[in-house]
Amino acid sequence: MPRLLWPLLIALLLGACASEPVDQPERSEAAQYQKAQDSMHSRNFNTAISQLKELEARFPYGIYAQQAQLDLIYAHFRVSEYPEAVAAAKSYIASYPASPTLDYALYMRGLSNFYMNRGIFDSVMSTDKAARDLSSARTAFDNFEKLVSRFPNSQYAPDARSRMVFIRNQLAAHELYAARYYARRGAYLAAINRAQYVVQHYQQTPQVPEALAIMVKGYQRLDEPDLAAKSRKILEASWPKTQYLNDDGQVELAWWPDEQNSLLDLLTFDLL
Repeated sequence: MPRLLWPLLIALLLGACASEPVDQPERSEAAQYQKAQDSMHSRNFNTAISQLKELEARFPYGIYAQQAQLDLIYAHFRVSEYPEAVAAAKSYIASYPASPTLDYALYMRGLSNFYMNRGIFDSVMSTDKAARDLSSARTAFDNFEKLVSRFPNSQYAPDARSRMVFIRNQLAAHELYAARYYARRGAYLAAINRAQYVVQHYQQTPQVPEALAIMVKGYQRLDEPDLAAKSRKILEASWPKTQYLNDDGQVELAWWPDEQNSLLDLLTFDLL
C-alpha cells in the first residue's frame, strides 16, 4: 500500500470511532432539578419549562416533584403563557390540597387569570378595558376571593385584595359602557337595567353616581317621574357634590343624547 494512503486510512478509522455513540449516564433527579433551577436563575424560562416537564415525566413521585410543579407555574407565568400557568396551578391545587404553599398556587392562578385580559398593547399604552370581554377578570376575582377567604393572613392576601378592588371597578365600568351604548340608541330600559346592576352589585365603586344619573335620565325618557325622582334623591343624598348634579339640583350627563341626536345616532350607527 502506498505510504500516502496510510494517514488517510488512520484518519478514517479515528473518525469512525469518534462517531460511535457513547453511553451517557442518566442524570439523577437532583441533578435534573438543579439544571432546571439554573435555567430559572438565568431567566431562561422556556428552557426551564422543558426541563421541569422532563423531571415530572421521569420522576413523577420524586422528592422534587411538588416543588417542580410550583416552579412550572411561575415559569409559564413569566413567559406570558397564562392559560398554561392556570392549568399548572389547578393541577397543583388538586394534587396537594394540604400543601403549606397552597396560598401561592391560589394566588398565581388568580394572577394568571388577571393578566389574561391584557391586550397586546397594554404593556406600552393605556387601553380602555371597559369594552372588552371580562370573563377572565371575573374568574380572577373568584380566585382571589377564595385565597383571601381561606388564607386571610397570607403574604399574598393584601395584593389579592387590591386586585379585587381594581377588578370590581373594571366590571362596573363595563356595565356602564353598555348602559351608555343602549342610552345613545334610545334603548332606555336596557340602559336603566345596566345602571341598576351597578348600583346593586358594585356599591363601593366610583361608577355608582353616574349609574344613578343614567337611571334618572332614563326614567325621565320613559315618563316615570316618581322613579326618576327617587333615583335623583339617592344621588343627591349620597353624593351632593357630584358632577352629575347642576346648581339647580338637576341631573346632567354631558354625553346624554337629546331627542334629535338620539335619532341621528341610531340612523348613522353612531358614526357622526
